[in-house]
Amino acid sequence: MFLLSVRPNCLVAQAKPSVEEIIKKLCGKIHLIESMDDVRNAVRSLLDNDYSGLSEREKEEFVSSIASYGLLDDFMRDPSVEDIMINSLNPIFVFDSKKGMVKTSARFDSYGELDLFIQRLLLFSGKARLERINDLHLPDGARANIVFSPLGPQITIRRFKQIPPSIIDLVDWGMLDYHVAAELWLYAEGLGVKPANILIAGAPAAGKTTLLNALFSFFPPNQRTIVIEDTLELNTKTEENCSRLVSGDGLTMEDLVKNSLRMRPDRIIVGEVRGAEAKDLMTAMNIGKICMGTIHAGTSREAVMRLEHEPMNVPTQMIPLVDVIITVGRFMQNGEQFRRITGISEVAGMESGKVLLADRYQFDFQRRKLVELAPSVTYRDRISSASGLSPKEVMAEIERRERILRKLKEKKATSIESVSLFCKKYYERPDEAIKMLGL
Repeated sequence: MFLLSVRPNCLVAQAKPSVEEIIKKLCGKIHLIESMDDVRNAVRSLLDNDYSGLSEREKEEFVSSIASYGLLDDFMRDPSVEDIMINSLNPIFVFDSKKGMVKTSARFDSYGELDLFIQRLLLFSGKARLERINDLHLPDGARANIVFSPLGPQITIRRFKQIPPSIIDLVDWGMLDYHVAAELWLYAEGLGVKPANILIAGAPAAGKTTLLNALFSFFPPNQRTIVIEDTLELNTKTEENCSRLVSGDGLTMEDLVKNSLRMRPDRIIVGEVRGAEAKDLMTAMNIGKICMGTIHAGTSREAVMRLEHEPMNVPTQMIPLVDVIITVGRFMQNGEQFRRITGISEVAGMESGKVLLADRYQFDFQRRKLVELAPSVTYRDRISSASGLSPKEVMAEIERRERILRKLKEKKATSIESVSLFCKKYYERPDEAIKMLGL
């Protein structure tokens, strides 16, 4: 089909483009895509400039068709869908936050249709070409993993909450209680003198990144944070002085962790610690930087063992630089899925060449409750010595922070932004902030 556009003294035939043609023209041309609005604007701009003969209705049809996930639109809008799994032309599976793994009736009818969908994902990521294995960042924070197999493309889309949950939201969901949340606040902020170096351990999709992101609310505003990830997952909107780095294109996580030390960091956050960058992260801790990250491990002891062995190879004597290891887990009971903190351990030094762990909390599956095993001693004494407060005063501060979090819930100031804003006020003028809450 052709369109006619009128120019002085001539008629110029203009072919109506295909969706695939427009997508290929745009791939790699949009370098920062935060939302589908960026895609819509780019498509519209291209149509206005290169296909002026199209009617307004036709342009809008192209925009609507390209700036969508097509067959997956309903899944991408469903807040309960966490993962979408496309195994070539077979039925699509989703992981539902309430139901677990679900086989759907949706499927791609042909490889041509599936290939066009993959081209859409490439466009949405802002990249220009595909490799055999791809990790793509999609609008609104989702990410896609695409592997080209002899049996057809294998695609997994991981979705994240567009509005990240706060620590109070996680309490509401039962992941922890207010007292533990107050202790995590103390770990993350350290009374301004000794924040803890924290590793959050767990299986894939156990809630590691969600918990780590919630702790961002507790970072003091006068600190510079460097966030290093393989794919963009963490939400850093509450951080004013934050630099975000992503591996790829010849840059490894190890390269970025090493370079971060030249960027005047106070805090270094590694989205997932899994390789040689672990040693550099420990070096950063050793020179006084505050470091946090996630690691795949089921228990605190397993996390220590992973650090000690390939591919991390952290010298055992450096591991006590980590102050706290938090483990999280995902469970299914009576058809209901839920996530919980399963343990909190403080690293208590070394004895006979072995890293000592002081287990503080452990999850009781039968009661679905995090049970305190022992009070904080190791970290409490460290922060007591650094701050000049007595251990009793440190514990009193935790109790006060617990009351604050409960009061924020009561006043419906529960968003991650609201919690962050209050914490900033509390660090600057604590008495005034507490009075504002009515405590």
